[in-house]
Amino acid sequence: MIARRPARSLGLALWGTEPIERLVAHAKLAEEIGFESVWVIDSQLLCREVYVTLTAIALATSRIHIGTGVTQPSTRLPSVTASAMASLNELSGGRAMLGIGTGFSSLRTLGMEPAKLAELEAYLTVTRALLRGEATRLEGGAHGGIDWLSGPTGVPAYIAASGPRMTRAAGRIADGAILLQGVSPELLARGRGLVDEGARQAGRDPADVDVSVWSGIGLADDPKAARDQVRGRVAGAVMNVDTSGFDGPEQDFIAALRGTYDYTKHASPSASHAAHTPDSLVGRYAIAGTASEVSAQLSSVLDQPGIGRVILTPQVPGPGSLPVDVLLRGLARDVLPRL
Repeated sequence: MIARRPARSLGLALWGTEPIERLVAHAKLAEEIGFESVWVIDSQLLCREVYVTLTAIALATSRIHIGTGVTQPSTRLPSVTASAMASLNELSGGRAMLGIGTGFSSLRTLGMEPAKLAELEAYLTVTRALLRGEATRLEGGAHGGIDWLSGPTGVPAYIAASGPRMTRAAGRIADGAILLQGVSPELLARGRGLVDEGARQAGRDPADVDVSVWSGIGLADDPKAARDQVRGRVAGAVMNVDTSGFDGPEQDFIAALRGTYDYTKHASPSASHAAHTPDSLVGRYAIAGTASEVSAQLSSVLDQPGIGRVILTPQVPGPGSLPVDVLLRGLARDVLPRL
């Protein structure tokens, strides 16, 4: 069951490329200015360890929800993830959320392929059973549960989805979906429609599936400078999309990108694969511009039927990017009052 929260909620995605004390400061600031949740990326070679970071954030905050943004099934056993999430939920007073996907930089930087949909479904089945306090068949064939749990944790599971099959699966088996497939009205409507389709296939009420939108965020007085802040995030987003929805220069860009994308630079603010991301893709896949433009774009996404949360992912701190605390203060001063 998803905890009640404001209908127009904002989440913050944090890349663990900064010291954990800085990440904690960003989470505290996000809580202070009214963000509902903070999601920490799990990519072991590019970021600090996700559960260590989430624990530090849990100890330093009191209201904001905290989640993996996102983990994947290939590097941690389901019993390990369930135990970690149950412990984090206990420590935070019930604020933990499990975000999970098939894996991108966390696996590609190891030379591994993303998990298959069937693997993710099986993994999530075991993990959720354990988080409900149930005994289940475990990864090694034994039957058991988490002994110290006295009952269900209530930790919601969100599936991060870029393609149609994964989006339907989120509607079919998860508490929520995180759409990594753009912010334009037509893309959001398509994504929400796929979630609803999956929910109906499973005999569920689509309204019971909590849908979030994951988006890069850029903010500057100069619109081009703001777009430049999100080009790397957009390049990463379109690596997993269906290219049949594109043509001309956009399709050419994506085809070339898939042959040259440097996964070790996925968390870099100045990766070469980001430089040539066209403005047309930035406009469809990220929220970026002046304060008034960002306010209008955010309102447009939050007003989309069936969308309850926008998770904003700033560019990783570094040359050419806006420090996360500066971005958050700019949002609090110039954007949030307009929503």
